[in-house]
Amino acid sequence: MNFPKRYNRYLGFMLIEVLIALALFGLSAVYLVDGAFIASRTIRVMKDTREMEQDLLWIRGEILKISDYEKIKDGGDLTSLSLGEVRWETEIEMSEVLDVYIVSLILEYDGNDEIGIQSGERSSQMYLFRPSWGFYADFSAERSRLLEDKREKIREIQEERRSL
Repeated sequence: MNFPKRYNRYLGFMLIEVLIALALFGLSAVYLVDGAFIASRTIRVMKDTREMEQDLLWIRGEILKISDYEKIKDGGDLTSLSLGEVRWETEIEMSEVLDVYIVSLILEYDGNDEIGIQSGERSSQMYLFRPSWGFYADFSAERSRLLEDKREKIREIQEERRSL
C-alpha cells in the first residue's frame, strides 16, 4: 500500500507514541494503587487509635466509679478489649477547695499485637469532688484547716457587711 508522501513521515512515530502512553498509564496506575494502600493503612490506624482511646476512656470511667479512698489509693488492674491488661496507680492530694481532690492517674497497658497497638503509658490529672475522703487520716487535718479558714473568711465578710 502506497501512502502519499506527506503521511510517510508520521508512520514511524506511532509505536513511540503508544509506548509513551503506556508508560504514563503505568506510572499513574502505580501512584493510584500506592495511594489506595496508604489511604487504607491510614484508615486502619485511625480505627485502632479510636479503639484505644475508647478503651482508655472506659478504664478511666471505671476507676472514677470507685468512691472508696483506700481502693482508689491502692491502684489495681483492669482488662480491656484492645489494650489488654491495664495497670493503674493514683496520686491524690487535696486542693484549696474543700472536698475537691487532685487525682493524678497513671495507666500502663500491654498493648495488642493483633490490632497493632503497642504497649505504653498514659497519665492524666483531674479534680474530683469526694466529701467522704476528708474523714481519712491522710486528709482530716488539712480538711479541718480548710474548714476553719472558710469559717474565718465568712466571719470577716459578715463583719464587713455589718459595718456598712
